[in-house]
Amino acid sequence: MSNFSVTNRTNEEQKKITEFLIIGVPVTTLILNVPAIVMIFWIIVRKEKVNNFHLLSIGITDALVGISAYLMAETYLYTDEIFSYYGCWTRYYMYCISLIASMLHLLGICAQRLKMVLRKTAVQTPQDHRNFAWVVILSSWTLSLIINSIPFIIWTTRHDLTICSLETLFSGYERMLFFYIGTVFGTITLLVLITMSILSRLLWLLGERHPTNAWGNKDRRLFVTVCIMAVLFFVTTSPIACVLLSYDFLGDNRRSQRSVCVLIALLNSAINPIVYLYRVQEFRNILRKIVFCGKFSNTVNHQSRVNRIKAPNLASSPL
Repeated sequence: MSNFSVTNRTNEEQKKITEFLIIGVPVTTLILNVPAIVMIFWIIVRKEKVNNFHLLSIGITDALVGISAYLMAETYLYTDEIFSYYGCWTRYYMYCISLIASMLHLLGICAQRLKMVLRKTAVQTPQDHRNFAWVVILSSWTLSLIINSIPFIIWTTRHDLTICSLETLFSGYERMLFFYIGTVFGTITLLVLITMSILSRLLWLLGERHPTNAWGNKDRRLFVTVCIMAVLFFVTTSPIACVLLSYDFLGDNRRSQRSVCVLIALLNSAINPIVYLYRVQEFRNILRKIVFCGKFSNTVNHQSRVNRIKAPNLASSPL
């Protein structure tokens, strides 16, 4: 009897830990991206001149990943609850759209940096970077909408669900779905890796040819920031791509394995704001201005003038 009680208590503890992780990680992802969203609205309303707005804008997609992941997590935890077909369809559709949009957003940032190096783009104004940010946001969401609408419209039909899951939602087409989504994840991940590899090689060669004025400390720090985000992206999204592509070899516990990989993928959206808010001085200054209700502005402007005097060549290739 005591062994049964111990086993029961252990199962209860494991259930609580699982519930804490499955709910806690999406909520944490959303909370960590709130500062980026607040800063975006601050920049727009106050018409701040920001060179790296396109990097900050990824916080919008990452926040939506957290919200949609929370809604999807409920279907995994509350299996005894009956979800309507359209309710289940909407939760998974929102998550897939937001996740792929976030992945495409990072790919767009990497591709933009590579384009600047290849074409040796002239000086770009903060407005240029802001326009680029909105182009990346809109194109990422539009392409993600198209990619996900294909399986969610063609391979699903209205029927009663006993459990809300991808298998029941795409009954009869689940293998095609997982191969399709896994291929999309894998392709985007590979493109990010290839883009950053080419960019790193080009900048290395540029540094060897022009060691004195190839790129300044600010450029190097921003490049390293994007590299960190790209490596983090590769490490966190590769597992879910592999699991989706290995659907036939996972046995009967497929959903649990997918859930673990989804949590790992969410870490990318949760850690991204920590990386760029910590490493980019421009963002830290704006955050201080928000906290101190704009009283930090004089310090920021003074620091900007000092940076321009000390390193005027940095503006030639802002990230």
